[in-house]
Formats: sequence, structure tokens, C-alpha cells
Amino acid sequence: MSQELKELLRSVLQEELKPVHERLERLEDTVGHIRQDVSQLQKEVTQLQEGQRTLETTVSQIQKDVAQLQEGQKALQRDVAQLQEGQRTLETTVSQIQKDITQLQQGQQKLENEMAGMKQTQERILEELRVSKHNQALILNDVTSIRKSVDVTVSYLQRRSDVMFDKLIDHEKEILNLKSKMPN
Repeated sequence: MSQELKELLRSVLQEELKPVHERLERLEDTVGHIRQDVSQLQKEVTQLQEGQRTLETTVSQIQKDVAQLQEGQKALQRDVAQLQEGQRTLETTVSQIQKDITQLQQGQQKLENEMAGMKQTQERILEELRVSKHNQALILNDVTSIRKSVDVTVSYLQRRSDVMFDKLIDHEKEILNLKSKMPN
């Protein structure tokens, strides 16, 4: 072949291959972009996986906290039940003391009536009655103080129980919220 023919053939081939080279360059650019996108997606997937692990750790910790709160709540409920039982026992004791006081008062009246004729004996009995009345007032005062203290304690424990219920509800809401954000 002659040199001109070779040059002409080369020129024609270059012209014919030019669109192929352009398409090949565009294809290489597209492949480069796809590789960048895939790399970016892999980074994002890694970040999402790390986020999911963190979320799972957080959910696990919240579940542990909820379990501890539930145990604390059960213990508090047992304490409240014991206090209520103690209050009922105390009320029964107070009632018995009041009956005893009523009986003492009835006994005092009977003694006063029986000893009306004996002045010296009457003075001694009156002195015993004064002491008894003083002790009665002290006992009533002590019983009243104890009852007020038990009422305050029961009220405090009921408020603490309400607070723990509220925290438990908040933790459950947070768990549900976190679970709803997790990918399926």
C-alpha cells in the first residue's frame, strides 16, 4: 500500500473511531462517577451500621434502665404495702388505746362515786386520776404524732411511685421512638 493510502485509511479510521473514543471517555467518566458514588454509599452504609450499633447499645441500656426502674417500683410498692399494713395496725392499736382510755374514764367515774364518803382516800384517788389524765393526754399526743408521721411517709412514697411511673412511661416512649427510627 502506498503511503497516501495508508494515511487516508488512518485518517478515515481515526474519524470513524472518534465517536467510539468519545463514548469510551464518557463511559470512563460515568464509571468513575459510579465508583465515587459506590464509595460514598459504602461510607454511608458504614456510618449507618455504626449508628445502628450505637442505637442498639442505647436501646439495650434503656431497657436495662427500665428493668431497674420496674424493680425499684416493685420494691417501692412493697414498702408502701408494708407501711399501709403498719398504718392499719397502728390504727387498730389507737382504737384499742381509745377503748382503754374510755374504760379508764369509766373506772375513774366509778371510783369517784364509790369513794365520795372517804376524803383522804378520795384525795389519793383524785391524784391518781390527775396523773392518769396527764398520761392519757401524752398517749393521745404520741399516737397523733405517730399517725401524722405515717401519713406523711405514705404520701411521700405515693408521690415517688407516681414519679417512677412517669419515668417508666417516658423510657417506654423513647424505646418505641428509637425502634420506629431503626431501618427494617
